[in-house]
Amino acid sequence: MDFFKEGKVGFFAEDKQLKKAEVFFNPKRKFDRDLNVLLVSSLMHENSAGLELFSGSGIRGLRLCIETGKFSSFNFNDIKSKEIIERNLEINKKKLSGIDKVVTSSDAASFKASKKYDYIDIDPFGSPVFYLDSALELLKKGGILAVSATDTAALMGSAQKACQRKYNSVSLKTAYSNELGIRILIKKVFETAAKHSISLLPLLFNFEGNFIRIYFRSTTSKMKESIGYAYQCSKCPARQINATVKCRYCGSKMHKIGELWLGSLYSKRHVNVMLSAIKENKINMSAGSLVKLSDYLTAVSRELDVFSYYTTSEISSFLKQPELPMSKFKDKTVLSPKGFRITGSFQDLLDTVRLR
Repeated sequence: MDFFKEGKVGFFAEDKQLKKAEVFFNPKRKFDRDLNVLLVSSLMHENSAGLELFSGSGIRGLRLCIETGKFSSFNFNDIKSKEIIERNLEINKKKLSGIDKVVTSSDAASFKASKKYDYIDIDPFGSPVFYLDSALELLKKGGILAVSATDTAALMGSAQKACQRKYNSVSLKTAYSNELGIRILIKKVFETAAKHSISLLPLLFNFEGNFIRIYFRSTTSKMKESIGYAYQCSKCPARQINATVKCRYCGSKMHKIGELWLGSLYSKRHVNVMLSAIKENKINMSAGSLVKLSDYLTAVSRELDVFSYYTTSEISSFLKQPELPMSKFKDKTVLSPKGFRITGSFQDLLDTVRLR
């Protein structure tokens, strides 16, 4: 067991592969936790009640409690690491003054509580689908739900049977598989929320390698029905969301993908609130962290609200020509360093590329 520091928190954990670690800590996900702190600081009210179903070492919950000033109570839960969480709470005791802290070791899939929560976090190893019901049962109206998934092989098309079994969707391995994974996960969360008569708004997404995280807000407004299918050509890069059997560009068979979420991946209004919090110096974080957060959110806020993106490498490979630099494309995506979005058709894209 080693001692670490992140943000304003000191804590014990193990920086090892999860299966070998008693209490796993991944330092590479610091940006994700910084983003989490910023979102909660910007979008939640004071005296909130929080629940973390998979606390691990407790680092995420500790940072949320200490750095946001938004929680009057927080429930740290983990079936495996109750003792180390309590140890880490004791280390940070002075900074946690005034917050009612509870540590439990319940099975997250059947977690029960006598109250509801303003913020609930699901961050398991693997798929979150088994824990959505217990979380949504306890989410307050207007509350924020954070959902993570590391079973990206299923979500991104490498393990299609697992995707069908867990998410009741068909994925596909493509140049934009990470977006398909995000959209399939959102669809599954929406489906489960509907069973609890809850309507959700996607606030923000984050993708890092084999990790997807999405934030939702419970809302009284009915979301526009945006669940459906996408269609990918079996021979060329063309794709669309309008139902079709044959590709409009080359006439080849189209693969049907989904069901998946076809609406916006983020809330521009909420992202702008987060950006304003940084600009107005409301977030007490290192300058380096704030620059990274600002750059990311600015890029997200500029994402075209359209389905999928293309990459310079897939287009150049299809056309058998040298790859164009990203500077030639205006509407970039945060999901790929070579990715860009378009509002026109695939034919329009090819015509434009050939002229450059």
